[in-house]
Amino acid sequence: MKYQFLLFDADYTLLDFDADMTNAFQALYEISGFSASVPYSEEMLATYEKYNNKWWGKFEKQECTKPELFRNRFVDFLEETGFSGDPDEMNRRYFEFLGQGGAVYPGAVELMRELSGDFSLYIITNGNAASQQTRLEHSGLLPYLQGVFVSDAVGVGKPDPRYFQYVEEHIPGFEKKKAVVIGDSPSSDLQGAVNAGLDSIWYTGTWKGASDVPYTYRAESYEEIKNILYHA
Repeated sequence: MKYQFLLFDADYTLLDFDADMTNAFQALYEISGFSASVPYSEEMLATYEKYNNKWWGKFEKQECTKPELFRNRFVDFLEETGFSGDPDEMNRRYFEFLGQGGAVYPGAVELMRELSGDFSLYIITNGNAASQQTRLEHSGLLPYLQGVFVSDAVGVGKPDPRYFQYVEEHIPGFEKKKAVVIGDSPSSDLQGAVNAGLDSIWYTGTWKGASDVPYTYRAESYEEIKNILYHA
């Protein structure tokens, strides 16, 4: 087998972020008292997601810091909806609720269990350190991982090459030619692999759209990921 070190993205690759995010945001909406004037709805969730995606895009382009991302998505949400609230307190409570999640896609745990017998598995994620750790604990994935690298703890995130340099320096015996990045996001995972000089598997099981970032392999299912890894 060509690869030894598998660098898996977490959200939208293994963890069902949509499920966890929806539950966390609805809980935040209710506890913030917004439902007293406007009942919670999918439209309110979509408004939050619009600004969340906007600020994550800025972060990946290094146009804002992680604290600015976390705060300003709620600043924008409050401004559009007209609700009153403290963006920093909303962010704190949101992560508190998010950390209670840990939903995984069907087959994710089984995939990691099977691969862990033949490969060294690591998580590379731009998520919040505290909530990602508890979500991974709840997910059932941790027993099969040899390490988790969260951008908050590293100081920079994907696709910054400094993030991947940190990862490489903290994996015993790491060799670029024996490593592959596995993830769904062209701007984060695929571009990060390009920046770091690593091979990549673009997992499109949850991705909607095309990619203008080059990648080494493409897989639409966990079964295809396994086929690539065992036959590359």
